[in-house]
Amino acid sequence: MDKATDFPPEGAEGKKKPRGAKRDMDRVSREQILTIPVPPGSRFEGYKSCYVRELILNAELVHYRRECWVTPAGKTILAPLPAGIVGGYKPNLRRFCLMLHAQGQITTERLTTLLNYVGVDISKRRVVRLLTSRLEGFVEEDAAVLHAGLVSASYVTVDDTGARHAHGNGYTTQIGGEHFTAFRTTSTKSRLNFLSLLRGSYQSYVLNDAAFDHLERRKADPALVVRLETGAPQVFVNQLQFLKHLVGQRIDIFDKPLIRMLGEAGIWGSIRHHGLLGNTVIVSDDAGQFRSAIMPFAGSMANACCRSSCPPHLNRHDGWR
Repeated sequence: MDKATDFPPEGAEGKKKPRGAKRDMDRVSREQILTIPVPPGSRFEGYKSCYVRELILNAELVHYRRECWVTPAGKTILAPLPAGIVGGYKPNLRRFCLMLHAQGQITTERLTTLLNYVGVDISKRRVVRLLTSRLEGFVEEDAAVLHAGLVSASYVTVDDTGARHAHGNGYTTQIGGEHFTAFRTTSTKSRLNFLSLLRGSYQSYVLNDAAFDHLERRKADPALVVRLETGAPQVFVNQLQFLKHLVGQRIDIFDKPLIRMLGEAGIWGSIRHHGLLGNTVIVSDDAGQFRSAIMPFAGSMANACCRSSCPPHLNRHDGWR
């Protein structure tokens, strides 16, 4: 902004910047010499360069001849197909479909028509399968991105909005930082749900010091805390094992407010047990589910979120937490 208000140097007003993209000259894919008939006796002066950009969509049908062997023991061995082939279609075709459908908002009908025009013989049913089936690799990558962000980010921004999913009302929560963004759509936007999202792909519940600190801040019954505390961290692989432990401690699992509070404590203990959100600052719009959910680590955030440590574009204290 300061540079925009400065007066231009003398003599710079008449200079014009060259127009057009100039940053891809090192990616020339082929070179072609254009000739022209000239009168006899003309003198050759070299070439004048002109860069032209083109998009080529070329449909291929690859015939793989897979070796087939039979061992002396009678076992048949077949040469495997290259990695990434799904239903007779290679990875680049699937990437193209996912990109146009997810980022370009192109319907499956129009996508099918486009592919057939290019020369790919494919039906709408097959396009839908390419978009919706065998997405385990994408799911694992998405979970890994969120985990890396929750482990390493100095701050994360969170927000949610209403969304329709599977013919029902839901809520999409955004969790992002400087280098990552993740979206999760669930049926609720409660404090318990938000903490579950911060847990990432883990499903465990842990009763440790962090969990009991949460119960103390929520003003839980001291007798209940004493009954659950054993001195050593207790790790439960999933919600079922956690509820079984509560039943064994003669806790009424039908008491919804109590079970919700214990669930929040177990999830927060799991977050800290797995090394997530160490000294991370959480920036939100002060909505109830975010404000209440960050109570267990409000102290560390209050110390971290100050004018000297917040990123420049987050250095504002007009209601943000």
